Amino acid sequence: MAALDELLKQLAEQETAGDTEGMWKTRESIFGQYPDTEEAVEAQYKAGLHCLFHIRDMERAVEHFQTAAKKKHPYWSLAARTSLGICLFHQGRGQKALFELRRVGFTETPNDHSVTALAFMETIHGVDGQMDELGRVRTERIKQLRVLIEQSRANKDQSLGQHLFSLATALVDDGDLASAQDCLNEAKQLGPDVLGAELYSAVVNGF
Repeated sequence: MAALDELLKQLAEQETAGDTEGMWKTRESIFGQYPDTEEAVEAQYKAGLHCLFHIRDMERAVEHFQTAAKKKHPYWSLAARTSLGICLFHQGRGQKALFELRRVGFTETPNDHSVTALAFMETIHGVDGQMDELGRVRTERIKQLRVLIEQSRANKDQSLGQHLFSLATALVDDGDLASAQDCLNEAKQLGPDVLGAELYSAVVNGF
């Protein structure tokens, strides 16, 4: 059995080389041989992404996301549970999807995963015609995005721009166009070098 450090080194080399199949096999070894490590949670989550986007097998992806979510890692398990909820929605299991997404979205410590989960909850409520619930969830997402913006303002990095853009879209959906434009103006000041070309273009073009 290869040592964990050796597997991680091998994985890094495969990522640099773009060896998708090699990464898949190495990640299987990591979570198969070292299931109780933090690295296994990340490997299991990314195996789920591999199943979803490369193999196109949503059932297997769901299995990997479920396993990673149960590990309760502060980052990767939240990512896995969010992806799990999205997959369940696409499988037509809306109520189960909402259950999983709520566990990530409603939190006292907002994070990238919580606002993503809330955004997909809005989508599900919209599809189901539950406009009151949609509004309640959007209000929570707007509140959390404002917290994340305040936390990231000191760094003035890409995450600040992404949060400002996400808040702008939420505010547009909420009918507050003036505040949405304020967010876009602040994001635009960060410039393309910070935001990246794609996000900067979206910010400049607005809605």
